[in-house]
Amino acid sequence: MADNRQKSLTVAYIIIFVLGLVIIGLLLYIVPYRYRLNYVETYSESDVELQNPLTGYAPPAYNEEECAGSQLVYIELRWADWEPQDGVYDIESLETRYHIARWKKEGKNAVLRFVCDIPGKTEHMDIPAWLYTVTADGQYYDASFGKGYCPNYENEFFRQRHKAAIQALASYCNQDNFVAYVELGSLGHWGEWHTDTGAGALLMPDRDICTEYVLDYSDNFYNARLLMRRNYQIAVEGGLGLYNDMAGQTEATDEWLSWIRDGGNYETSGESLTLVPRENFWENTPVGGELTSEYSMDELLSKRMSDTLEDVELSHMTFIGPNCPSGELRDSSGAKTIRQRLGYRIYISQLETKYSFADDRLNVYLTWSNTGLAPLYWDWPATMYVYNKDGKLEYWETIDMDLSELVPGKKMVTESHIPFTDLFRQGFQIGIGITSSDQRQHVQLAMDGEQRENVQVIYTFTD
Repeated sequence: MADNRQKSLTVAYIIIFVLGLVIIGLLLYIVPYRYRLNYVETYSESDVELQNPLTGYAPPAYNEEECAGSQLVYIELRWADWEPQDGVYDIESLETRYHIARWKKEGKNAVLRFVCDIPGKTEHMDIPAWLYTVTADGQYYDASFGKGYCPNYENEFFRQRHKAAIQALASYCNQDNFVAYVELGSLGHWGEWHTDTGAGALLMPDRDICTEYVLDYSDNFYNARLLMRRNYQIAVEGGLGLYNDMAGQTEATDEWLSWIRDGGNYETSGESLTLVPRENFWENTPVGGELTSEYSMDELLSKRMSDTLEDVELSHMTFIGPNCPSGELRDSSGAKTIRQRLGYRIYISQLETKYSFADDRLNVYLTWSNTGLAPLYWDWPATMYVYNKDGKLEYWETIDMDLSELVPGKKMVTESHIPFTDLFRQGFQIGIGITSSDQRQHVQLAMDGEQRENVQVIYTFTD
């Protein structure tokens, strides 16, 4: 009798254990599917025209009408204007001429280039008169592209005062994040680090002196990304971006790309500047520049459109300015096509939810894609927001990702979590927000979804 009772108890325990496993299994299966919580949603990139920060056209900042529809403005600052008297920096004129207060208020960013030589129609100088009085050892030139004065960049006093001028300019810019890109100018025509000796200009200075000019920038600008006209060794070693000022002129762009691919040398007054191969540099550092002035803008955006777009794409450009579509051409189909290719174009191609019964939470997996020409070079925080069925924000979580690593052609999968309560079982929405650290700018995703302030709602669950 005792053995039978023991056997009966054993059988009962087994039955209870099996039933327990069945119940747990049913719960693990039924609960998620009862509330349709294990779900996969795929998305397509939309063709919406984006006006996202830190990318696009950068018209001259002094032109309020042209800059009204852009997120970037371009400031070309002559040394003569920045320091009209020795040691006196004209911040007031800089802010007034380029409407800096307005652009900051509107949440725009600037591209800045400091220049000492801008070829023009008449003989002139772009360095301060007081500096010329002390040095006076440069050369006037008369070239097919214009007239001007090429300073002696090797002059010791000139170099000292340049360092002080850049320090003062950087100190002003470092107060905030308004200046996002600094194109290293200073040397050569238009600050492009080349001179036309055949027209009477002096050779570029020795490599070591050129290095000192680069350090004037890299030692002082903290918030901006620095870019250089050519992939000189110091630019590559310093992790600088590049800018192509001849986009739309195929031969010139092909040469620029060949420097990046094959390297080379550039003659100076002493040791030459070495061009170091640097393919795929755009994955980590930005590319800027402008459209060539060799052809009219109308021509670049019509019969030369295919060449223009190809140059922009091969260069992986993030911004174009100051020579960019303006006036009636600003809203032409060609201008819009180029603008929508510039920089980053981020969207979420898949959302997957998985309910965890053990943790009573919903795991959310997002697949991120970028179909632009470049990443966003700032690691702005991305946040997942969860709203209840009535649209009230109930929960948010920072998404663990380095947005700057989202390079075109690659995908990133992130995991987030929602503590799942009865409130959310009645219905919820998931939104995504990408904002700057100061919360003043945000990125719009290239996908459909309700825009709610700085958040884009991409998924709605209803019971």
